[in-house]
Amino acid sequence: MPREFAEAVLDTVAALVVVIDAEARVVRFNLACQRLTGYAEQEVLGRVLWPLVLGPDEAASVAALFAQRGPEAFAGRHEQPWLTRAGVPRQILWSSAELPGDDGQASWVILTGLDVTEERQARLESDARFRALFDSSADGVVLIDPHDPEVVWRIVDCNEAFCRMNGYARTQLIGQSIDLLHPAPLMIDRGMEFLDWIRTEGSTIGEGLHRRADGSTFPIESSSSIVALGGRELLLGLDRDISARKAVEAQLHSLTARLDHEAHHDALTGLPNRTLLRDRLNIELARLARSDLTLAVLFIDLDDFKRVNDTLGHVAGDRLLQEMARRLQATMRPSDTVARIGGDEFVVVVPELAYGYDVVRVVQRIQAALACPFELCGQNIGMNSSIGISVAPSGAAPFETIPAGETMADILLGQADMAMYQAKHEGKNDLRFFSTVLTAQALDRARIEARLRRAIDAKALTLHYQPQFGVASGRLVGLEALLRWTDEELGVVTPDRFIPVAEDTGLIIPLGHWVLGEACRQIAEWNLQVPVAINVSPAQLVRTDFTDMVRVTLKRYGLAGTALKLEITERLVVRDPALAARRLEALRALGVRMSVDDFGAGQAGLSSLLSLPVDEVKLDRALIAGLSEQATSWRVIGALLSLARGLGLSVVAEGVETEKQLSALRELGCDSVQGYLTGRPAAPADLLELVRARTAVTEGQI
Repeated sequence: MPREFAEAVLDTVAALVVVIDAEARVVRFNLACQRLTGYAEQEVLGRVLWPLVLGPDEAASVAALFAQRGPEAFAGRHEQPWLTRAGVPRQILWSSAELPGDDGQASWVILTGLDVTEERQARLESDARFRALFDSSADGVVLIDPHDPEVVWRIVDCNEAFCRMNGYARTQLIGQSIDLLHPAPLMIDRGMEFLDWIRTEGSTIGEGLHRRADGSTFPIESSSSIVALGGRELLLGLDRDISARKAVEAQLHSLTARLDHEAHHDALTGLPNRTLLRDRLNIELARLARSDLTLAVLFIDLDDFKRVNDTLGHVAGDRLLQEMARRLQATMRPSDTVARIGGDEFVVVVPELAYGYDVVRVVQRIQAALACPFELCGQNIGMNSSIGISVAPSGAAPFETIPAGETMADILLGQADMAMYQAKHEGKNDLRFFSTVLTAQALDRARIEARLRRAIDAKALTLHYQPQFGVASGRLVGLEALLRWTDEELGVVTPDRFIPVAEDTGLIIPLGHWVLGEACRQIAEWNLQVPVAINVSPAQLVRTDFTDMVRVTLKRYGLAGTALKLEITERLVVRDPALAARRLEALRALGVRMSVDDFGAGQAGLSSLLSLPVDEVKLDRALIAGLSEQATSWRVIGALLSLARGLGLSVVAEGVETEKQLSALRELGCDSVQGYLTGRPAAPADLLELVRARTAVTEGQI
């Protein structure tokens, strides 16, 4: 029974089992052997095994070895190719065991084998693919033996790309230490540390330098991993020349640095801009917290810089700004910060002051440096400047209140800005220290601006109209549209409070657009036969689209140009007389009449005014105020009226409040009047009867 059981097991197992005797004759040839070779067991029993399954040379060699050593020839595991009956080779992994006979000598040898043909073929194919990849890789590939006792980190193999990259032939590299390619003996000093790191990480990637055969160095990116080949632990390195990438990175770094510089510096002057100014001011304020010193912020505005731009051109204006920037830098200490924050505005931060008033001497030096003439377009140009000063609290003590979202730097800059505007308002070419009065003014302006924006959006403003009467006829000859604003928070806000804010903030543009449209709508509703005058800001008139806007508005309400009269101030003439003349000509071509408001206030010379294409002048109310009492006013107005008549201009006197003033104007031959005496500004509903009658008083009552 045991023998039969053993026979059954031998034929059941998938392993190859061959039993041979001491003469190498087959005693047992299991079913797996039969299937593999194509021999039936009965065909091979008693025959010597080797000639059946091995080639002639291999069979002779194995037979000789077996005859010499007996079963010991097959001790341990070994591979051997077998041939099938059809001559097909199969790779067999064998192990063996001896079965001793009764005399204790080996009588049989049991050979147990596994067919590993497919595995070995797969490995060969894998090795072939590896070799192909190794040789054809565009990256440098190198195999290194880190355990060679003679050569530190010996190069075992490398591909052509690796050789080409480093400038060596393959025969010059194989057998050499990888340190041949390092500017310093890296592996001698840190090789084992590096190997432990790779073992821990599994694979690593890093950057370094290689030295070519000609001595030049270049940057590489190297990926390293551990591989086992032939039972040895080797290091596989994939190296890539990253010179081009490093060059691009250097360019990007340079570009980033340039963009960063441009983001923090003014393009025209090279000075720090507002962003960098705030950073440096915050740094200086932080330093103050550790000292008893203080610092000052100077807000500098060049007086009448626009005149240079308008007369000499923007190129000359840019040269002037560059020269002013150079002078400011030359005047200040290296520890000071000089910044340009836009247009003709500069800011200087002066740290390390014992007392705030010490900055006055600094300001005087600045004003002297800027005012010193230099040649620009054949002219000697020097710039006066208005400078506002704010001083940080001693030791950077906090302000009593800092609004949410603001910093001490914001407050100091805002205070210096307000002080500068005060200096300009009070005559220019001067300095002003910030005061709490300016704070109140600034807060008031900020509230007005915020509420005015809401009012414009909500169309919450209204127009009142003040009549103008002919002095001789007593008839209604026109109306002036006057803007009125009553705010639910601010109450009644007079034009002298909100119009300057609108002009400074640019709100005058949408506000003026609304006034033009509303006045034209009212003219059409009334079917008015006399013109309505509206005031136009210089900011509106210089816009290239203003004439088209007037044309479109007139067309929308079906009005002729003669229904409208635009009042401009002498400020426009002062700013740019040539531009003023072009704009007025274009408007007159529409039929719109033009009037110079506040005539005689003295802002422009008569020659400039006389060159303008206007139809009317309005005498400044300051001239009318002293007309009945002062002989000088009588003579001045008489001269102005004579001049206007000589030029064919009509004259309106505004601000007429007494019968004596009216009588004097009648005697002087003034054309028309406007004032509280003849009619106060009123809402449209209150003027309806006057408009219908077109006459408020009969001749002789005015």
